Amino acid sequence: MARGHEVTIFCRSREGDFPDLTIIELPNIALTNHGRNIRFARHLSAAVKDRFDVVAGFNKMPGLDILYCADPPAKPPRTLFDRINPRVVGMHRLESSCFGPQSDTHLLLLADPQREDYDRIWSMKASRVAVMPPTIERGRAQPGLRGSEARAEMRAQLGLPSSTLTWLFVAGFPETKGFDRIVTALPAFPHAKLLCVGFDLADPNLSRQARQAAHLEVEQQIISLGRREDIPALMAAADLLVHPSRLDITGTVILEAMVNGLPVITTALCGYAPHVAAAGAGVVMPEPFAQRAFAAALEQANDAARRASWSANAAGYGASHDLYSGLDRAADAIERAAHT
Repeated sequence: MARGHEVTIFCRSREGDFPDLTIIELPNIALTNHGRNIRFARHLSAAVKDRFDVVAGFNKMPGLDILYCADPPAKPPRTLFDRINPRVVGMHRLESSCFGPQSDTHLLLLADPQREDYDRIWSMKASRVAVMPPTIERGRAQPGLRGSEARAEMRAQLGLPSSTLTWLFVAGFPETKGFDRIVTALPAFPHAKLLCVGFDLADPNLSRQARQAAHLEVEQQIISLGRREDIPALMAAADLLVHPSRLDITGTVILEAMVNGLPVITTALCGYAPHVAAAGAGVVMPEPFAQRAFAAALEQANDAARRASWSANAAGYGASHDLYSGLDRAADAIERAAHT
């Protein structure tokens, strides 16, 4: 819209009012997620027919000119059970409508490992695939906070002495992002504190995680902060981002840490992990994950001089590489599609 285009958004449901947007709801009822996705695709196809210069989507479905894809590949129906499983077959067909050889959909992917995963299944034509740069907001890159009074002030607010080694963990889904792996490591680092952002261990849905922390007697090392907006300030207060994720198409928090000069320990499964290795900004653990290797990486991070080197490398990488223009590049691709 900022570029002067008329935009209509189609969705199954919405929350809140957006007076500046044209939003059309296409609700449907089905017993399963894949069933709702299939029905929505049918309804959308009828709703957009011959009405728009370009149709861009965030979910896999037929009729898209552009797919901005933040998902991993669907499971291919390889076994007999898969071939009679409606969910596996349905999701594979939706994916095929965009990634299959008969499709002309232009594919905007988010990371090279994601592209490699799709290419192993679909052998996509290179001419219709593009990997977007990351989408870090430039205003969230504030590496100078680490060397300012802001670091000391935030640590004081959190009750952290200046000498306390502080790990930061940011996650909406702590199990997927490896919270249990961090808690398992904590007893060997009794001098460390863990700041948890994005969730609250008091949440009844996280009772298993809370029980693990209690069982290992590390509750006093964990500071649960819930949802916060002041992430750059928290990153300035921390000494290390720990992100031993089990699944992460991108891992945007990794790059946000780097542009703020915060060293990172993460897994090779994260799409943005190669940036950590290229920058020399921390440790990328290979797969399969090994708790012993994670402990060894954390032991490396005990060295203040090493952390300082990682921090400088991270901030320098953030200042010299394009980690910010992904949304602008996606908008460029949509505009090009409208004129072809």
